[in-house]
Amino acid sequence: MTSSRMRRVETAGPLDRPSLPDWLAVVRPRLAEPLFHPRVVERLLAVTGLLPGDCLGILETRLASGDGPVALSIRLSAAAQARFLSDPGGLFSTVRSLWLEFDLDRGAGGLPEPIPCAKLAAEAGSLWVVDVLLPTLHGGPLAREQRELWLACQREISAPGRLLYAFSLRARGSDAIRMEIFGLGTEQILAYLGRVAPDTLPQVAQIVPLFEEVERLHLSFDLSPEGEVLPRVGIEGSFSRLPRREPRWSELFARLEERGLCDPGNREAALAWPGYDSFWTAPERWPVGAQGFCIRSLSHVKVVCVPDRDPEAKVYLAFGPRSRKELQADAGARGGVRSPARRSALARYFGTRSSLNRR
Repeated sequence: MTSSRMRRVETAGPLDRPSLPDWLAVVRPRLAEPLFHPRVVERLLAVTGLLPGDCLGILETRLASGDGPVALSIRLSAAAQARFLSDPGGLFSTVRSLWLEFDLDRGAGGLPEPIPCAKLAAEAGSLWVVDVLLPTLHGGPLAREQRELWLACQREISAPGRLLYAFSLRARGSDAIRMEIFGLGTEQILAYLGRVAPDTLPQVAQIVPLFEEVERLHLSFDLSPEGEVLPRVGIEGSFSRLPRREPRWSELFARLEERGLCDPGNREAALAWPGYDSFWTAPERWPVGAQGFCIRSLSHVKVVCVPDRDPEAKVYLAFGPRSRKELQADAGARGGVRSPARRSALARYFGTRSSLNRR
């Protein structure tokens, strides 16, 4: 998918519906220091006006102290948002959703060119990925060595792991592509990297123990056109329940803090992020005519390892609209949504699951 086509991934929705800045305005009291510098918040609000307001959004920010870059990702999951997804049963039927990631420190003034990321069904074939999907995301065929390396790396994935995401990094000025694998345990991650990228093991082996007992692990790395696994490796993890019912979130952040990868203030702000707003809790910020709720969820934590640099920890904070019907379905509630059933649905949603995430 060329950059001009990616700019037309049909992100704009009907003008009479809330846009992404409307929901950012709802969560704005949480977009505060130390996690978010005011300058970053202003840029978010300024450049996201054409993005649809019915998408899940995720804000990526670093956990170390200091003012760092922030990225915004949105999930397109309907044909109305992306023609890329408009052929159920067709060529792209095994794409479950398309993510667009915007590095807000790139670009001058306007919205930067997005990094496309496709979430794949388990049945997506490896040849289809390298010969159809990735060339579509990347704007042209893969280099021969890059294609062969991707296939070799995918063959090395052992059960229960599987390929979950495919990225093109061309928007960052790179011809690399990114593979993200889901379902490997910590020891399996080290064994896998030992087979496909042994040079990355010394640094990754120091980071993997931080993710012990984390439920949902992802491994990501980049493949160059020359057929090399690049040295950047990402390890990310999350839990099925939100922090108020899952103490292992706090334990994970504590381990990151002990390693000097997480500022105490950022830890507290990240753990306090989950919650919700509605017209009744935020009437002055609520989009005109909008129904339902704006949900905030802790999506995942990632540590990126690059040789000759300190590891970097980042947190991913999800937000987005949920109708009452969707909220009930998420919570597994039954019956009406008005009090007390509405309160029950919200309590079950935040007590038993963390569904606003990339898994």
